Amino acid sequence: MTNSLVTTRSVHEDADHPLAALKKELQIRKQQREDVERLLREFSGKLFDSFESSIRKTTEQGIPGFGKPRRIPHPAGDWRQALQIYIEDWSVIFVPLVGVAWPNPRDEARINSAKFKEPCGRIAAFWADEPNETSFYDFLIFPDGSWFAWGYGWPRNQDAIEQTDFDFMTFEILTSFVKDIHTTWRPRGETSLSNSLDAKKRAYRFGRPGEE
Repeated sequence: MTNSLVTTRSVHEDADHPLAALKKELQIRKQQREDVERLLREFSGKLFDSFESSIRKTTEQGIPGFGKPRRIPHPAGDWRQALQIYIEDWSVIFVPLVGVAWPNPRDEARINSAKFKEPCGRIAAFWADEPNETSFYDFLIFPDGSWFAWGYGWPRNQDAIEQTDFDFMTFEILTSFVKDIHTTWRPRGETSLSNSLDAKKRAYRFGRPGEE
């Protein structure tokens, strides 16, 4: 019994023991997750508020093409919501993702190489509201408060959330969407009668810059 207590005490007090390294690593990861969650919540709130404000200001000036944005509850609950914005006869949905992970280098994001080994939060953007749509645009939010936007041709980096003019940025994004995103009829081999008679189905594809 005495030997067991001595061994247990030495394990906890030995800074070189793997348990000490494990404890330190998990404490760091826990703090990073909490920091990212807090910053993702802050970023999402400011981004969504600014999209709603920018679209409201646009429509108040009589500029056509935008519908009223819609907040969508996230199944994860708590603060999470998605935002759907309407442009002409299509829409974009921004969704804060659950969890923390490293950026994926396959997405070819032009961020500092060191950032690829930092955990970050993510807001993904999707065309329309088809369940099988894949994301075409991302915001990455890092534990130090920096963020990066990457996707269809509009890379953007800011040093800190606090230094970001969200109203100006959302006007930039909306302008970029309107100017750069186009639609192209699907080829005959992908144009089915059932889809053509379904008003909720799209007979065209979304295109990005360089895909004309």
